[in-house]
Amino acid sequence: MNATCDTVKSDPDLAQVNNVRMLVVGDVTRWQACGQLRGVPAGCVYVDIAQLDPIKILQYDPDLVLSPLVSDGFDAFDVAEKLGAVQFRGMYRVVANDLPDAEIIRRDIRAAAPNLDFDLLVLPRIAAP
Repeated sequence: MNATCDTVKSDPDLAQVNNVRMLVVGDVTRWQACGQLRGVPAGCVYVDIAQLDPIKILQYDPDLVLSPLVSDGFDAFDVAEKLGAVQFRGMYRVVANDLPDAEIIRRDIRAAAPNLDFDLLVLPRIAAP
């Protein structure tokens, strides 16, 4: 897999907030290759979409599941479907870069998985220097 690395780095200490157990779904292999996973913060587990199965969801019992809107091999609908299949009762939040109409995506995923506590976190566009 030869994907480009995102330049955004996160502070691992910010992941553990108010004892929230987080499950982050994404391209873990690429993140590791890019040096974006320099340790696993307390209360946070990273998994690839292939690892997101009912047993893992129930085992980790996350309060919050995070994923990108679209990644290589899956999208937010795939994650929502897997969470809905186990009647996940925590929060599912999707992170996306600036979108022209985020409300369409919110509406479509909420329609596809009406029992999920879902929202879309839209990152603002950053102007080039």
